[in-house]
Amino acid sequence: MNFADWVSAVTNSLSLGSIFILIALGLAITFGVMRVINMAHGDMLMLGAYTTLVVTDPHYLGLSLFWAIPISFVVVGFVGYLLEVGLVRFLYGRPLDTLLATWGVGMIVQQVILLRFRANLQPMHMPDELNGHVAIGEEVNIPIYRIFIVGITLLCLLAVYLWFYKTSFGLKSRAVVQNRAMASALGISTRRVDSLTFAFATGLAGVAGCILSALYNVKYNMGADYIVEAFMVVILGGVGQLSGSVAGGVVIGTGDSFVEKFLGNTSMAKVVVLLIVIAIICVRPSGLFATKERSYE
Repeated sequence: MNFADWVSAVTNSLSLGSIFILIALGLAITFGVMRVINMAHGDMLMLGAYTTLVVTDPHYLGLSLFWAIPISFVVVGFVGYLLEVGLVRFLYGRPLDTLLATWGVGMIVQQVILLRFRANLQPMHMPDELNGHVAIGEEVNIPIYRIFIVGITLLCLLAVYLWFYKTSFGLKSRAVVQNRAMASALGISTRRVDSLTFAFATGLAGVAGCILSALYNVKYNMGADYIVEAFMVVILGGVGQLSGSVAGGVVIGTGDSFVEKFLGNTSMAKVVVLLIVIAIICVRPSGLFATKERSYE
């Protein structure tokens, strides 16, 4: 590969890895706090993409993508809140039941969107100020939107860090993770922590769907295209580890882009990356960042 190909692979891997990080962060948060595997998480991404469609399409609201990002977070976060309050809350301690129930909810969401918007691909248009390129030399052009994706992901990571480590609610969340019974005995409302944490995690998936929608066409089953790799990111990084999700997203995003460049085949690139992940898990079964838990006598 020449220099232009290397730069293109790096920018593609950073933007793809950023999307994986956003999706996987929500999965890591819900599992880390509540030990819930949310199979509807990919459909929350799809819901964020369709929220962006409604917000930005001239036939609906006709607003800018910059408005669509916070609106997608709020709308999808509210749906996640209703999901936790109405269903997930009654299934704690029953991981298989939770997995099947959230999978069923995801199918319902897909069918509702299908009935409303039909199966046609919905084209999206990004703002003119994000539609250009940054030129490096004479041969290398980096799409501005790829840089924008990385920037939004960094802002979301900063928001997650501040929320978990600089607020009283984040302190309560970490207390619930370490010892739920003791946190409840000290007066922390674990139900409130669970519902708001679940809403925040699904809202991140909505943001991922929002920024992803401008890259590709929006479709009702697009969540299935990303949820498997998002779970791979969580497992590779270490289940429940936020820093591990960031590292796993970078590894898988980079692997997908670079292997695809070398092989020229998207399907084979995914196979090779999967084999790499399996090899890493064989060496480090707990992931790149092992979960540290307290033991109580």
